[in-house]
This record gives sequence, C-alpha cells and structure tokens, in this order.
Amino acid sequence: MSEANGVPALQLPFELISLIFILSLPARRRVCPHPDKPPLNLASVCGHWRGVALRTPELWSSIALQFSPNDSLHGVMPLSLARAVHRDGNDFVALMDLWFSRRSLGHPLSISLACARHGILPNGLLALVAFYHAQWARIEVALRTHDFLFFNSIAGPFPLLSTLTIKITDRFTSLHRAQILPILRSPNLKTVQLFYHRFTPESLALLPRNLTAARFVYLSGVDATPPTAGLLAPLLRHLHHIVHLHLDVAASVGTPDRRLEASLLTLRLNVDHVLDVLSIPTLQSLHVKLMSPARICDFLAHSQCHLTTLSIEVSDYVDEISLGTALSAAPELHTLIVAVGPIFPYTALHHCEPLFDINLVPQLRNLIVEERRELSTYDRWTELLELRAGAAFVYGELYLRPAPSRDEHDQLHFVPPSQDIQARWAVLAAGGTQPRIIAGNYTWPADVKDADPIGDLDNGFTEQRDLQPYYFSPF
Repeated sequence: MSEANGVPALQLPFELISLIFILSLPARRRVCPHPDKPPLNLASVCGHWRGVALRTPELWSSIALQFSPNDSLHGVMPLSLARAVHRDGNDFVALMDLWFSRRSLGHPLSISLACARHGILPNGLLALVAFYHAQWARIEVALRTHDFLFFNSIAGPFPLLSTLTIKITDRFTSLHRAQILPILRSPNLKTVQLFYHRFTPESLALLPRNLTAARFVYLSGVDATPPTAGLLAPLLRHLHHIVHLHLDVAASVGTPDRRLEASLLTLRLNVDHVLDVLSIPTLQSLHVKLMSPARICDFLAHSQCHLTTLSIEVSDYVDEISLGTALSAAPELHTLIVAVGPIFPYTALHHCEPLFDINLVPQLRNLIVEERRELSTYDRWTELLELRAGAAFVYGELYLRPAPSRDEHDQLHFVPPSQDIQARWAVLAAGGTQPRIIAGNYTWPADVKDADPIGDLDNGFTEQRDLQPYYFSPF
C-alpha cells in the first residue's frame, strides 16, 4: 500500500484503525502467528499500519501455538528477525518474549500451548510463559507429562486468571495425583477444563466454588475411573454458581427418588441416561450422545425449559421418526448439530429427513451436520438448504468425514461436488443462506476453515477444527 497523501485507509484516525485491527482477530482470541493472518499481516502492509499495529497492545495479548513433529512455526520469523527461527535455539523464545513484553505492554494474556504426544516444545518456552504468570487471563495447555509437571510447579500468584484448561497428551496419567493446587486457587478463576482419568470426591474438593463453567472429560486408561452419576448431586452443590457444565459419567445411573434441580444454561453429556435424573428449567443448550429420543422428550417435559441449541450424536438405536418426535419437543430450537458415531449404518442426513417438514422447528436458523458420504450427500444437503432457506434459516455447515477404514491419504481426498451443486450453493449464499462445506482438502467457500464459528459455537482448544463440528463452548 502506498503511503502517499490521499490514500483513504491512511487518512483514518489512529483509534479507528486500531479498532478495525482488533476486530479482525479471531472471535475466540486464539491468535495463531502466521504471516498471512492478523496481526502479522497487518503489521507488514506499510509503515503507517505497522506503527498502528505495534501501538495496539490488544493485538498481541493472545497467542496460540501447537507443536507436533511436523510443525513449521509459521509466522514467527516475520515477527522480528530476518533470519530463520530454530526451535532448538533461543530465537523462538526471544520472539515470544518480544510478543509478550514490548507488544502486549502488560495487558492480560491469553496463552494456548498444545504439544502432541511426540512433539517437542522449544527450549525455555514454558519458563518464559511462567515469567508472565501475573498477566495470565486465560491459560490453556495440552502438554506431555514432564512439561506439565514444570507447568504445575508455577506457584503464582495468578491475580487475573479467569480461564484454565489442562490436558496431558503423552500417557494415561491421572491428573488428581499431580495435586493441581496453586493454579486452582486463583481468586478470579471462573471457567475450568480438566481432562481427568479419575474423578472422585477428593478431586471435587479441589475445585473452587465460584466456577461458572466447568468441563470434566474422562479419558480412558489403565487406572481410569469415570465419575458416577452419584457425584452429580455433590458436584452441583459444590459448584453452586455453575451455569455451563460438560461432564463424562459412567454408564450406570440407577433410578432416582426424584430429579435433581439445577440452574444450568448449558449441559453437555457423553450419555443421555443422565437426563433421567435431572430437571433444568433454565437450560438453553443441550449436547448429548443420544440413545433414546424419548429421554429428551421426558427431560424437556419435566424441565419446561426453552431449549434453543441442541447438539446430538445419534446412536444406531435411533431412527429418523423418533428423532423427529424429539425435535418437535423443542419448537424454539434455532441451532441444531447432528453427528453420527464412527461405525454407523445410517448417515446423519438420514436422521435429518424430518427437517424437510418446514413446520418442524420453524425457528431453526443454523444447521450443522457431520456426514460420512459424498456425492449423494451433496444433493440431499443442497435440497434441504434450499427448502429451509428463508427468513429464519441462514446458516448450514456440512462436515464430511472419512470412513474409519480409509487410509490417511484418503482421509484428505473426497470427491468434490459437481459444478451444478456449487452453482446452487452460490445462489443460496447470494440469497442470504450461508452454506459451508468441509470435506478433507475440499472446502466451500475456499477460506471456510479460517472463518469464525457462528454465535457461541466453538470447537475448543484441544480439538481439531476439521475433524468435528462445533458445539457450544464458554471457554
């Protein structure tokens, strides 16, 4: 861009350019450094924009880094140095220090670090992150055991920390044995995600009582013990401010004398039988693996809630007719997510057949489907979007996942849709209905993987964007 007088973009006041730059960041503020994405691309356009970017600390207060055996650390080198960055040297850590100190200028930091099971963190990176512990506002780590033990030794204090995610990636190690005490005692901690192998009354006692959002994911392993439904009542009593809860529980619930009352806005469960023991009049978002649609109907009837978001993974016990009955019990639904298990005889679109009745969930605005077939899927999906397109329905996202038997090469290569189908998608987009398709290397529109999710949907820091649909997430 020329810096000559008269260029409109250069005539805007600093405050307005700075605000525009901030609004260009990802909605969830997980900034992955890359030369073609904000904030690095903004700082490389011209001297004027670079000056604005470097004087806008909000642009540099978030960073998300993922390390795997094949990662390339895109975007780090253009941040400051004109030479290559070596992961085993000090360059990378020096650049991150520059990012945190002279760029973020003391602003609260959002730091997300994920290291795969066979990945390697740059030397000194965790020590650098620890140095800025007083600025942590959100910290998300998925680390190998020895890196986690270093992270867990950081004594704090953590005066600004509000969101915490912890996961161990390289072995089946029970988190409760590590005594995660200092960071859980942060005074302003409100949202926590812990990937546990055991969940006991003792681990429950470690949790701060003022949490508003919590996610406890049971990971199977040699010493794994999932939480039982019997822990649900003490959990809700202990976390009496909780409004968003994601919990994996054991398979058996038993017959309760009466339903537990809760004041949740969001509930995510790995099994639907827990709904038999709950009544939640305030519930707005429900995410569950569905075995019996009748359970949802009974739960909604008891709760008398106004459900607006429903995310379901259908099992092979569910047919499309009974699923339609369940959807009819949620007439105010505006977001529906449908997925199928890894080995499943029917397709997700097969279960969406009731949606061809436009009188079913008439307020539906957003539909996200995870599918496992290709050519016939494109046709039926397009027909459904065309039927639903109108004043209410505005957004449809389709994920195509490979069958489990395909090799790694096939997982990335799906048969693309015909030109006719793509033309119909373009017509839908022009009319206000936004189709999004993710099928391995094929996407429509081409930049869909870089787009922000709609509304409150997210896929979480620890999940891969192109392997599962979004769900509601307060983290």
